[in-house]
Amino acid sequence: MSSFLQRHKASLAAATAAIIALILYWPSLNLPVIYDSLLHIRISDDLTLTNVWQPTEKFGFYRPLTFLPLILVRQLFGAYPNWLLHGMNVAQHSFNAFLLALLVWRLWRNWRRALAVGLLFALFPFSYQAVVVYGHNVHPAIAGLILLALHTYLNAINTAKTTPSNSSFIIHHSSFFWWSATAILFILALLSHESAILFGAFAALIHWNREPHSSFTIQRPSFQIKPWMIFLALGGLYIVVYQFLPIGAGPQGDDGGGSLWLRALYLLQEAAYPLTWFAHLLPNVSAQVIILTAVALTLGLTLWTAVRRRAWLPLLLGWGWWGLASALIAIPLPTSYMLRGPRLLYLGSVGVALAWGVMLTGNSQQKTVNERTTSISTLQSLIATLLLAAILLLNWQFVREKLADYAELTGPVAVVDEVMAERPSSEGVILVNLPQWLAPPRNTYAIGGEYVAMLGQHLFADELIGVNVNAHSTYPIVALDLLQDPAYQYGLHKEADVRDDISLPIASDWAAAGSQLFIVRYPDEGIQTDHTGGFRPATGTAARASLGPYELLAANGLSCDGVVQVNLVWRQAEPVQPTASVFVQLLGEDGRLIAQADGPPLGLRPDLLQLAPGWEITDQRTLELTEPGTLTQLLIGIYDFASGERAPALDSRQNALPDNAYRIPLASCP
Repeated sequence: MSSFLQRHKASLAAATAAIIALILYWPSLNLPVIYDSLLHIRISDDLTLTNVWQPTEKFGFYRPLTFLPLILVRQLFGAYPNWLLHGMNVAQHSFNAFLLALLVWRLWRNWRRALAVGLLFALFPFSYQAVVVYGHNVHPAIAGLILLALHTYLNAINTAKTTPSNSSFIIHHSSFFWWSATAILFILALLSHESAILFGAFAALIHWNREPHSSFTIQRPSFQIKPWMIFLALGGLYIVVYQFLPIGAGPQGDDGGGSLWLRALYLLQEAAYPLTWFAHLLPNVSAQVIILTAVALTLGLTLWTAVRRRAWLPLLLGWGWWGLASALIAIPLPTSYMLRGPRLLYLGSVGVALAWGVMLTGNSQQKTVNERTTSISTLQSLIATLLLAAILLLNWQFVREKLADYAELTGPVAVVDEVMAERPSSEGVILVNLPQWLAPPRNTYAIGGEYVAMLGQHLFADELIGVNVNAHSTYPIVALDLLQDPAYQYGLHKEADVRDDISLPIASDWAAAGSQLFIVRYPDEGIQTDHTGGFRPATGTAARASLGPYELLAANGLSCDGVVQVNLVWRQAEPVQPTASVFVQLLGEDGRLIAQADGPPLGLRPDLLQLAPGWEITDQRTLELTEPGTLTQLLIGIYDFASGERAPALDSRQNALPDNAYRIPLASCP
């Protein structure tokens, strides 16, 4: 077994990093399609396999390979399965971890360093946004294409090194395949993201690490150039051409003051993230102090590693990669766009993982003969291993917390999907107080927008529900005052046509076949979504009782496992006062009140509902039993919650009902 591990240690190290990445992000496959994924779907719906290659004014960038997978998914499945889109992102991230670990092995033949770098990349905390949201797939995609191209670049160099020098060709035929592969990957990268222009610089860093003393050149009649220079020049040419492409506007506006210093702090926070993690433990210390102190310590560790362990070139590769990727986003992008987009740090995380992996695994080429004693070397290795383990565990916890936040934020979509899966597709959906984003109180790092988003101002709820819920096509969004102040921050989704003025009522006839209503509430324990019932056209059902301004058409209650589910059907017979409310009381066999569920129909103040003539309200209520006992009946009535006075209750023959309440027996589960 030991010989097997020895032979395959590089592959095992790379595979381990890939598997950990898969396990970490696997829960994201259960999330609905959200955020920029919806924007990309909206754009791709108008694209074909032909016109996808043309620049479009609908998108602020020229990235045809962003939309090509969506077109293929649509043609194969007729829809956009959430598990498939998220699965592609997770698989891409996992593959990138594999490629990076393997690249480290090829450069320095140190499997421990390869494993460390692969794991640091796989668990990098700021990558969560790029992996969880398929619409941010461009970041894992461009990193993967660049890493894959660097592998083919190394193959081309290695092949050329063994090629006879008497060839008269610029590139010998034995290395032509690998140079062609590198060129193709470079072109694909340019069609994926603009940061591919950095490939030439990355190739130079790789070239210096792999062949620090090599004089390999591509021979020209009158001068010599390095192969990476060609890609660097092509990248510069692409940037010039890019300025003339007929595309839409990129990121607009900046409420961060356009501060280059703030952007620099954010990027420095990424570089020193194992130390800036302590920011949440030091809430009274300035963010600048925390970040600059962490950077100083990181710089000291870098210099110590470079001098003591002779690791100049590996550290140059790591920090050079991070610096180039950081400069590319820091200079052109608005401050607020950066601070709210940790996904932008994905490409730079390759360099951060390389640098920290080198610092935590020592020198791959020098033995412990440079250490004073073997015991000191062993102690240093142990400390480095413990630090690496601590960093990885904290990264794992951070990412999993973000995945839990996404699951909570998108809970309303899951509830809607579960309810509407059993209802006719002709029915609509009405969403009250749909969340747009969620930000729990724990802010781990000193600066930046640590939050999770489901919708943005550029997105619409009909896309959110249309993509994730089975064939339901009417989705009004209503934002109402909550009168709540929970211990976390959140945002409500509002659209241009949203009736966010509570003086404007919600109409019942959004969809001709009726609509189901969902209310999202924000108690301290987290986001809670309730299906409170809905509206439906008149059925001609005779009234069982008249309760104040409402006619009760149907009522039943079912007790199961300590929960009583009550279903009521109302028809409005006369105007309703805003203070009118329903009471549902659960009585025991001794007549004692066991549980109660009060509130207006559907959980909304009556004057916020605009019922079409004859339309009926299907009202659902849940009572939780807190004590044992034999349940006998339910009392249903209408009262004024301001005065406490009950409205008159009459049976179908217009006889007064005792206690101004309609009584029904309670059924039990089989």
